[in-house]
Amino acid sequence: MEKNVRSIDCGGTIGEIKYKILNPGGNKTALIDGNEYTKNQKKLINKMIMDKYSQVEQVGFLSNKINRLEMAGGEFCMNATRCAIYEYSKENKEKVELSVSGTNKRLVGRILNDNKVEVKLDIGKNIDDLIEIKNDFTCIKIDGILIAVLDEEKSKKYIQKLNKYEEKTKNELKQLMITKLKCKEKAIGIMLLEKEIRKIKVNPIVWVKEIDTVFYETACGSGSLGTAIYNYLKNKDKKIELVQPSGYSINIELEGNNNYIENAIISGIVEE
Repeated sequence: MEKNVRSIDCGGTIGEIKYKILNPGGNKTALIDGNEYTKNQKKLINKMIMDKYSQVEQVGFLSNKINRLEMAGGEFCMNATRCAIYEYSKENKEKVELSVSGTNKRLVGRILNDNKVEVKLDIGKNIDDLIEIKNDFTCIKIDGILIAVLDEEKSKKYIQKLNKYEEKTKNELKQLMITKLKCKEKAIGIMLLEKEIRKIKVNPIVWVKEIDTVFYETACGSGSLGTAIYNYLKNKDKKIELVQPSGYSINIELEGNNNYIENAIISGIVEE
């Protein structure tokens, strides 16, 4: 974590921390050097970073002892995972295996050419076990986060509202998550879809319960994975490019046969 390192004094028992801010194609992520903090200390660090940098959408903590990423809210986050892979592998450019909060599965990733970072996630489930229909939403149960996808037609009214009244609409969607999308996962993401020429654009609204943050994210890796599974259910496409609100793309490839998904490979840019 030598290059572009910043520091902030959190006071009290925490003291000075070191961190970096990475950009995984939008969804800017602060990675803290070290993860030996209590739950309350993580909440405080998360708040201080977000108060200081309005463009940062999430905070993760990197272990110095093992390849381990823990999010401030204990959720699973795909884009933060790609940022962690970048940090752990940028020196030797070799594949790395790491564990991440929100899931007991280990992930394998690597840096590709042109600053892209790829992560391979073990899914190992039939599609019927991954998906549940709740009201108008197709819900995809990924470890650590529930992704609720709304089709293009039903998404229109919310996208129009977001463009006019973002804060009010985010709160409306949060209440919908609380009342209509109850789940045990530590985070919920609503994916509002838009059709583009030969592509799909996603509009992610993500609520992390523990730290009570709600973001209209500029990019969402976990939500993109959920959308890819939703698209496979509908169209049987194993590969998809999803345009993020930032204008960058995340590419997903699903591996498996028939209704069984073995693995998912997620790739996209990560920049310092």
